[in-house]
Formats: sequence, C-alpha cells, structure tokens
Amino acid sequence: MTTSVWVEATVRALQPLADPARAAPMAAYMKGIAPFLGIGTPDRRKALRVAWKGLPAPSESTLVNASTALWNMEEREYQYAACDLLARHSRLLSSAFVATPTQDLLTTKPWWDTVDSLGSAVVSPVVARDRALVELMWAWLDSGNTWLIRAAIQHQRGRGDQTNVPLLLRMCDRFAADREFFIAKAIGWALRDVTAWAPSSVQDFVDDHPDLSPVARREAIRGLARGIWSARTTGSSW
Repeated sequence: MTTSVWVEATVRALQPLADPARAAPMAAYMKGIAPFLGIGTPDRRKALRVAWKGLPAPSESTLVNASTALWNMEEREYQYAACDLLARHSRLLSSAFVATPTQDLLTTKPWWDTVDSLGSAVVSPVVARDRALVELMWAWLDSGNTWLIRAAIQHQRGRGDQTNVPLLLRMCDRFAADREFFIAKAIGWALRDVTAWAPSSVQDFVDDHPDLSPVARREAIRGLARGIWSARTTGSSW
C-alpha cells in the first residue's frame, strides 16, 4: 500500500508539468535512451517536494519497490524521481541495498545521468558507512560492464578530504589506458576532485601513467592547473 502511495503521488506531481516542446530536445540530448516528459530538474524537484510532503515514512522495502516501479516507467523523469526519492531517504538504506536493487538500476536503461545520480544518492553514502562494500566495488570493476565500472570508480566522489586516495588511485590504475569515454571521464573527474587536497598524488599518477587516456588526463591536468592558480593567488603552497 505504501509503495503505491509514493508512486501515485509522483505521477500526479509530474504529469501536469509535461511539456512536449521540451521533451524532444531533452531526449535527443540524452541520445534517445528514453522518452521525456519535458520537465527541468528544478521544476521536478519542487513538485516532488510538495507531493511527497506528509506521506507515510517509507521502509527500505518500500524504497526498493517504489524505486523499481518508477524505473520501469517509460519517461526518464520517473527514473530521476527514483534517484530523488533515494537521495531523500539515503539514511534508511542498508548495505544490502547497494547490490539489490541498486546494481539492477545501474544497468537498466543505463546512461551517465542515472548512473551518476545513483552514485550520489546511494553508492557513495552507503559505501561510506560500510567499508566492507568496497569488495562489491572491486566486483563491479571486474564485471566488464561500463556503467558498473564507472559507478565503482566514482564511489568516493563527494567525500572531500575523507577520500581514500590510495584506494581510488588503485581503481583508476586498473583502467588508466581504457579509451571507453564514460570510464575515462569517470577517472578524470575522480582525479580532478582529488587535486583539491592531494595534488601531488594526482601529479604522480599522471606522470606514472603515460598511457593514461587523453580524456582522463585532460580532466586531471585541469584540476592540477586550478590548484596551481589557487596557490599562486593565495600565496599558499602544495
């Protein structure tokens, strides 16, 4: 019963906002991975905050069922709504949630938008609470699936100076020469983030990997250049 309440409230909130004129270019931008209702992120999140206010608190099983139901709906905004719902209740998610249903969600209608949103909403916060899940991250790296690999490489994004830099660099090392764009971009962003607090580690990684993909190298160098500029303007040093 509770699951249907969340799903129905989501549908009632989003359907009236559908804009066919915006839907087509949004779908084209996402390479046709799914049709769109045509609702921008700010409007979607505002509508969902209102729609979900006062609903009964969900259990983890409700979150499993609701996120899966929304994922199975046609338009992309419902997958985004599932990510919003999980982000809203991330503290309720157990370690088991990362394998089921998150792994299935990551590989169903996968594209960078939902993969990265699930990373922020579920993977990063839950793995941070349970370090034993790092074993699952290594399993994702061994999976051969681009999207699971991307999620694993990015699983520590957003942790700031609490990032496990040696672990992150070992994961990046596995795919340093990989030319798959979405994997290379994930490595580049991860390295760029780390330049904010461990620039020398990133510089060493770049120097030690002459075969680093151009995409990843470009992002890492951008981060390093930003750090150099910041140090010069503030008078600090690495």
